Amino acid sequence: MKNPLLSLSLLALAVCATPCVAHPLPDVAVRANFEQNGEWTLQVEIDPRSFQPDPNVAPYLTNADLGVTPAEQQEKLKATARDYFQRVVEVVLDPPVPVKPELAWEFTAVENAPLKLPEDPVMLTGTWRTKLPAGSTGYSIKALPAGTLSVLYHNTALGKKVERFQILFPGETSYVLDLKTFTPRTKAPPPITAESVEAVDAAAGGSDAMCALCGTSADGGYLLPTAAAVAVIVILVVMMRKKRAA
Repeated sequence: MKNPLLSLSLLALAVCATPCVAHPLPDVAVRANFEQNGEWTLQVEIDPRSFQPDPNVAPYLTNADLGVTPAEQQEKLKATARDYFQRVVEVVLDPPVPVKPELAWEFTAVENAPLKLPEDPVMLTGTWRTKLPAGSTGYSIKALPAGTLSVLYHNTALGKKVERFQILFPGETSYVLDLKTFTPRTKAPPPITAESVEAVDAAAGGSDAMCALCGTSADGGYLLPTAAAVAVIVILVVMMRKKRAA
């Protein structure tokens, strides 16, 4: 190898850049729509990458891929989505009654949009239209501990989106939506502001509270950008030395 330092620098840059090009981690979207007459539609959206050992680096299933996927394999994906949902999400009504959604699964684009372009990422969208049991007064969901991804909790009532939504992590329970007023029964937590961050910082004894929020190291450094910048600098130095030597 004529220039091991240059090769090592390129390798370091490639390693640093790999996390930057990874796809965003998928989540499970659970959307409910309530009508005044008690009609209830539950819709669930799952990215097929969720079934992979490492969804963060797994490639999207695109519309072009779906076009060459055998029908048998497509049915297996739908069955996997059904089992996956049952394993990671529980639907809860108040007063408690058994709820076993019978979702009909289809291949769609994001947010139940139709697939159009070959590069469109494919989602598995399950829909269940039913009627609320008599006497139901509240609706919520649980992100079961068996899951590894976040669950998005969205609600629509009487044709309008409920402004409050939640991101649930495994083991967490959503707020209860009152099915009479179609409003949350509990208040949302206060938003994160500069003042609240300063308060947390003071309570922590002066430690850098922003580190936990922005993902930086305790001394304010950004590990990935710094490493990439060092690699680029090394490459430039090597190239300049080669140019002078010539």
